[in-house]
Amino acid sequence: MLRKANNVFSVLLDDNKAASSLTPGDLVTDSNISVGELAMVNAGHRVTDLATLADGDTFFIIQGKGTGKKLMVSPALTKGKVKITTAAHKAAAQQITAIGYNGTTGDLTVANDASYFIKIRKNDNDAANRSQPMSLFAQFKTGAAATQAELAFGLATNGIKNMSDEPANGYLRFEVIANGALTTFTGNVDVVYGSKGAVSVSHGMTVGVATHVRIDGADYLATATDADNFTLNMPYQGESGTVLSSNAGTVAGATSFGVTLRGVAAPFDVNAFRDYYANRFTATFSDTATPVTHLQGAFNGNGVWQQVAMDEYMSYGYEGQNGMLGVPPALRDQVVRTVPEFEALESKYSAINIAWEESISGLVSMAGGKGNVVVYLNLSDNAGTGELAGTGTSGEELAIALGLTPADLNEA
Repeated sequence: MLRKANNVFSVLLDDNKAASSLTPGDLVTDSNISVGELAMVNAGHRVTDLATLADGDTFFIIQGKGTGKKLMVSPALTKGKVKITTAAHKAAAQQITAIGYNGTTGDLTVANDASYFIKIRKNDNDAANRSQPMSLFAQFKTGAAATQAELAFGLATNGIKNMSDEPANGYLRFEVIANGALTTFTGNVDVVYGSKGAVSVSHGMTVGVATHVRIDGADYLATATDADNFTLNMPYQGESGTVLSSNAGTVAGATSFGVTLRGVAAPFDVNAFRDYYANRFTATFSDTATPVTHLQGAFNGNGVWQQVAMDEYMSYGYEGQNGMLGVPPALRDQVVRTVPEFEALESKYSAINIAWEESISGLVSMAGGKGNVVVYLNLSDNAGTGELAGTGTSGEELAIALGLTPADLNEA
C-alpha cells in the first residue's frame, strides 16, 4: 500500500489470544477491553455494528492496549463514505530456478576439461541493487571424463560456498536434482541444514561406497560410515528435522541432472528497520544450450508477520511514538506476533482495509485527501491452516460487525 505524508494511515491489530466479553451497547474503556482485542463502536464509544448505523453515522475501530493505557482508536469513519475490502492471508514464497534438468525435462550440457558458471543477477528492491544490481557466481571446471553428475554437484558445492559469504542470510540455496528411480529407506532420515552428517536407521547402503541418494526432493552422494550413519558430499540444503522414509532413499539409473537455486528468507527485525521482501534474481548459464527453467516466482505474501510488524511500527510513529529518535532509543509498543517469539502458525494475519477520500477545497485550489484504516486479524491455527471463521475471537466478531463473512478471511 502506498504511504504518503498527507495520507491518514492507521493500523490496528487483533490478537487471537485476547479474551473478549464485550456485547452490543457496552461502553468501551481501557479497563474492559483486553490488549489486542478489537471492537467496533459508535460515536459514543459503545459497541455496535454496521447494520445498526444509518448512512452518515460515525464509527470507530478500537484496539485495547491494557488497563491504564490509552486506547488505540482509528480516525472517525462514516458509514456510506468508506470502502471496505479484504485480503486473506497468503504465505510468502521464494523464487526457484532450475539450470539443466528441471524435474521433468532438460540436461546439463557438459564437456571434458571445460569451465562452466551460473551467473545470478540480484533484482531485489533494496538500496544496493535498485540501480546497480549485483552479480553472484557459481563456477566449476570438469575433468577428463566429465559427466552431468560431476558438473551438477561441482556447481552446487561451489554455489553453497560462495553464498556462505553473503551477509545476513546466504541469499540462495543450491540443490542438485536428477531423474532416476527412488528406493526408499526403511527408516526416517534426521538431517540438519548446513551439515553433511545424516542418520537413517538401517539405511542399507554399503559402508565406504559413494551412493546416489535423494532426501526431500534433492539429490546427494552419500558415503555410509556404519549401518545407521552416512555423510553427504555437500552440506544439506533443506530444513533441519526428520524427513520421512517415504521421501528419502537411494537413486538408481539417473541420466539427467540439474541445479536448483532457491531464495532464502532474510532475517527481519522491525526495530532495525530492515525492509522485507522475497529474493528475486535472474539466473543464466555459461552454455546457452542448457535450459534455464523458472519453477516458482517470488511472492512477498499477504498478512505475513513481517509486513504486519512494519505497518504497526509505522502507524505508531504517526501516533506520536517518536522515542526511537531518543538516546537511548525507546522501543515502540508492539502487539504483532513475530517469529521466533511466537510460533509461525500463530503469526498469520488477514487484512481488512477501510478506505475513504475527502475533497479538500481552498481559495485557489482543490485536492483529494485519502485515508486508510488497516485492520490485521490474527488467525487461529487449524492443522497448519490459519482460520478466522468459528474462532470466537474479537477479529471474527469485528468482521461480522462490518458485514463481512469470516470464512472469506481464512488463509487462502
